[in-house]
Amino acid sequence: MFYRISLLIALPLLILGCQKIENTPKPENLIPEDKMVEILVDLAKIDAAMSVSTKEYEKRGVVGRELILKKHQVDSLQLVQSNAYYAENFRVNQRIYERVEAILKFQNDSLNEINERLKQEKRSQNNGEN
Repeated sequence: MFYRISLLIALPLLILGCQKIENTPKPENLIPEDKMVEILVDLAKIDAAMSVSTKEYEKRGVVGRELILKKHQVDSLQLVQSNAYYAENFRVNQRIYERVEAILKFQNDSLNEINERLKQEKRSQNNGEN
């Protein structure tokens, strides 16, 4: 008896729970993958800079995200719609973020290398003065 009641309750819930999920339609002004990578790289840099010195950004009145959108000639709605569209396609989204990560790593490694060279030059100058 309990089995039948449970089945009568569970069956409608299963049927109602199986609904069609619609994908986000492709936006008319979809940001191309290459440009999306550039935007995300710039946004990551702004986020990193702001996390290091939020007070400095607030003091100067810098609106980093708005500057990035203006630089790339996109608006926030276009970015949100494009990001939502790409997020539903796992392979494309993964490819975009792997490229973003690779660019940031390359730039970070390059800056670290330059910084190390400058330190070495400074040490050799100091040793030459002694």
